[in-house]
Amino acid sequence: MAFKYRCAVFDLDDTLYSAECGMWLEIRARINKYMVERLGVPEAEAPLQRERYFRECGTSLAGLRHDYPDIDSDEYLAYVHDVSYERYLARDDALARMLNGLMLVKAVFTNADRAHALNVLSALGVEKHFDVIVDVHMTNFVNKPRIGAFNVLFHALGAEPRECVLLDDQERNLEMARSLGMATILVHHEVSADDVADFCVSDVVQAGGVLRRLASE
Repeated sequence: MAFKYRCAVFDLDDTLYSAECGMWLEIRARINKYMVERLGVPEAEAPLQRERYFRECGTSLAGLRHDYPDIDSDEYLAYVHDVSYERYLARDDALARMLNGLMLVKAVFTNADRAHALNVLSALGVEKHFDVIVDVHMTNFVNKPRIGAFNVLFHALGAEPRECVLLDDQERNLEMARSLGMATILVHHEVSADDVADFCVSDVVQAGGVLRRLASE
């Protein structure tokens, strides 16, 4: 790693906040409910179909857009993210200090929409620390780990892949990032990096030291 990194790219859900908070469980339940109530999927089949979409397509929405071409994607996103953010998330001063100390361009790169991202960042008290948000609208509903989503990210940052570091909790996103030349940090409370990422931390605040070292190279 002989060149200088200048962009830190953060996944949103289960990366900037802990998966243990429970918010994603409610969002998943709302996805199931949407599929049953709006699309007529049998209740017993909805969780299995959602899991298959996530596994095969990257997101539930990507699978739904394929199988139900007339779906209103904006309505779907508003419905599934209609949760009480304050119930699950609180101001994270340690995260704010870590972000404030990074002399890097900081971006959020999410398969969700900008409204959800802003709600999360606001609840955590860190919205002012991010320069760029790349959401599913900006990528025209091309989601991670597809290369088209990453190309939109690099364009938005005005950066080459080798100038960027991705922090994510999903192995497939990190694998794509590495193949493109990005440095990678796996953020997960129980998984070791192995061949998945260049670095591994149990929570995002711990990544501050790694990012500072990379920025100074």
